[in-house]
Amino acid sequence: MKRSRFSLVSLLLLLTMQVWAYKQESIDIKVNGKTRNMVVFTPKTLPAKSPLMIVTHGMNQDPEYQYGADKMYELIDTEKFVIAYLRGINKTWDVSGTTDRDFVSKTIDEMATRYDIDRDRVYWSGFSMGSALIYHCMADMQNKIAAFAPTSGIAFGGKEWQKCTKPVNVIHCHAYGDDVFKYDDWNIRDYVKSLALELDECKAYQKTANYKTPGGNTGDQEIWSEGKNGTMVELFSYNANWHNPSSGNSKEIWNFCKRFALNQPLARITQPEGETTYLTFMPEGTATFPDVAIEATAKAQKGEVEKVEIYEGSNLLATTSEASASGTYDATLTAPQAGQHTLRAVVTDSNGKTGEGECVVNCEAPKFNTVYSLSSHFNMEGAVPQDWYVSNGTGASTRVGGGLPYTNGPRLLHFTNETRGMEYGLLVQNSAGKEKAAFAKFGVSKARSNMMLSAGRYTVRYRLYNWNRPDFSPITVVIEDTNGQEVASTVCKPTKNIGGNTSNEFPGVRQPTLDFNITQPGYYVIAFYADAEKDADFVLGVPTIKVTEYGEAGITTLNGERETVNDKNWYTLDGRRISAQPSRPGIYITGGKTIVVK
Repeated sequence: MKRSRFSLVSLLLLLTMQVWAYKQESIDIKVNGKTRNMVVFTPKTLPAKSPLMIVTHGMNQDPEYQYGADKMYELIDTEKFVIAYLRGINKTWDVSGTTDRDFVSKTIDEMATRYDIDRDRVYWSGFSMGSALIYHCMADMQNKIAAFAPTSGIAFGGKEWQKCTKPVNVIHCHAYGDDVFKYDDWNIRDYVKSLALELDECKAYQKTANYKTPGGNTGDQEIWSEGKNGTMVELFSYNANWHNPSSGNSKEIWNFCKRFALNQPLARITQPEGETTYLTFMPEGTATFPDVAIEATAKAQKGEVEKVEIYEGSNLLATTSEASASGTYDATLTAPQAGQHTLRAVVTDSNGKTGEGECVVNCEAPKFNTVYSLSSHFNMEGAVPQDWYVSNGTGASTRVGGGLPYTNGPRLLHFTNETRGMEYGLLVQNSAGKEKAAFAKFGVSKARSNMMLSAGRYTVRYRLYNWNRPDFSPITVVIEDTNGQEVASTVCKPTKNIGGNTSNEFPGVRQPTLDFNITQPGYYVIAFYADAEKDADFVLGVPTIKVTEYGEAGITTLNGERETVNDKNWYTLDGRRISAQPSRPGIYITGGKTIVVK
């Protein structure tokens, strides 16, 4: 018994001990006639053509300090990559010449010879002065480095990335409270943002406040994506008041970098065109969502397209083993369930390299008498929030939510005064001076939001202010069908004017309500229209909707058998007319009723 107990205790200890399986070596190489040193970690078992991560330390530091702090080497056994911590001359780097650029280049050659690393999957991370070195060398190394990961430092010579001849993949991590490369003094966000917009020409932007990395750091994650050649830029601004390498960022850095390779084939989901929301109000247990048509493009940069796979999460929806003449590939997500669905297109080229594109589809079914927020994406200054369609009355000002932030036109404002009715509000101004020309709408398909309402009674709440109208101007709140036909409306005249400045004080106001009935199940839009007078405006905040009663349209259940229905016209939930009463399980609309076919 004693021996059995000892064995059990020993087993538990072994299971709870964290064992790192790696090999550590000090390696010297010759670079331009000088001996240079690095500390290299390799996993105990290293597959051929594994990736390489190069790390350059801060000023007056060394590899031992860097790897003791960032602990990135602890990832190599599970992730299967080589990591080389380079040693600067006299604990510093050449950030104005080519000495250490050549060191990094020779390191890649040495690692390829010793460990057969994949030259197309080499990444470079650095801290402080080691980060400044990355930006200094970026233009010269962009054909050898697939992704750059500078932390807590930028180039002393300004925007040296402007010398790059093509877009680059970059993740930059920086503490808000950094006391060396001070966040505001060095304009860190502008530095990274301008790289994303000017060099990479990214078309999409997403910000996640209070983001937590896999390593435990918290802060704001900003991602600029859909750049030229599929490039991406991430800025992680984290909550810390020091200037040190952080192990809390290492997994975030690796997860970003490992997506990329030089000469990587490109895949992109083109339909849906971006994040899409299906909001369905139906009695509990009966909610269904329409099929989602998926279209993707795939292109090989080197070699040929060999295979394209389309997934929903890890579920394979479609695959093809030959290139399409049109370069497009199709699949369908059938009868999706409530929840978030990540659609992925994965292309494999004839060299065995893969590329991936993704798109998110949200299928949401709020519970009865539960408030559903229509402002969950009111969190990014200058942006048009995801799911919303807005206009100031001109074609140029008509915008779909989910893109890059703007500095003018209809957009989210961020209010900073401690006395404020809301933190973010959606600004609309009628520059056309025409009726219903300026608006903010939720549920418009071209803005990738769809709102299906069953027969019943609903309540919409909101806060409305005037932005710069001391005499106040009214706003019309309308429930309309997808053809623009009005179902219900009310006119709201604000009692507070913000005064044209986001730092102004403005108190909260009582939330007005619009109560309305839906008699015909279908797709509907919530619209807020500025007054027809030129320059009439409004700022919308915290809009919500809830169903308070399901009405006479009710639910009829067909238990697999046909029943006689007076109305011969049948429609799917996305409004498509079908030729006959359906036998396929699903939910349909006919004769003003929602029909569940089981």
